[in-house]
Amino acid sequence: MVSVNVNSKEFLQTGSTESRELQERVGQLRQHWDTVLGAVESWREGLRQSLMQCQDFHQLSQNLLLWLANAESRRQKAQITDPEAGPRVLLECQEELMQLEKELVEHQPQVNTLQEISDSLLIKRHGDDYIEAEEKVHVIEKKLKQLLEQVSQDLMSLQGSRIPDPALPSLDEVDAGEQPPAAFGPASRAKQSGAERTTRGKNKTDSRVPSPTDTGSSRPQRSFLARVFRVALPLQLLLLLLLLLACLLPSSEQDYSCTQANNFARSFYPMLRYTNGPPPT
Repeated sequence: MVSVNVNSKEFLQTGSTESRELQERVGQLRQHWDTVLGAVESWREGLRQSLMQCQDFHQLSQNLLLWLANAESRRQKAQITDPEAGPRVLLECQEELMQLEKELVEHQPQVNTLQEISDSLLIKRHGDDYIEAEEKVHVIEKKLKQLLEQVSQDLMSLQGSRIPDPALPSLDEVDAGEQPPAAFGPASRAKQSGAERTTRGKNKTDSRVPSPTDTGSSRPQRSFLARVFRVALPLQLLLLLLLLLACLLPSSEQDYSCTQANNFARSFYPMLRYTNGPPPT
């Protein structure tokens, strides 16, 4: 519409009938445009009033403010105040900060929605209610962004503190450095050599004697094998018995026939010879 107004001033300077008709049309177009703008503005005003009367909007803003205050207190509690804190304390603080960061990311869509509503309906409006609602949304967005940055920095510092520094001396070196100079005399050297010998002897004996963990680990294997043999033995005996029965059974019914009953007696006939003839029967 702005371009139409600019072009109409440049090209409609003549007094012809066509230019006058175009000017009338441009004027009508301006009136329609103003009418549309008025309708849109009245619609936006109705949306603003409905938004200010919406309890869900105010309740969501208030809940987010309270939750952000609680998140700030949780972050303060998760801070490491003792420089000599143990690894367990560091791990608990890290888990708490990671959970807090996850919850902050989950609340990010709600804050973005409130910010979009504020930018489209509440910005540059007069009235205490509008200003208060806009300030709440602005504070919520700023606080959420600040907490996300702080929690991420805290996690990075915790991860750095959990990594041991190789440049720092170990506990043995510190203990050796704290000993007095007299401890490095001949007597201390003799004691140290004797202690080393005893430790070597203990290590040798320990290597020869099986540890209870080794025996304990071999016992389950033996018990497992014993159970396997115990279960498999009756099955093997049953299979052996079936094999013997199969060997004892005849292969056919001819084994029990009477035709072969006198085979042994008939085998002697060729061996007997009667010189005077067969005996009388």
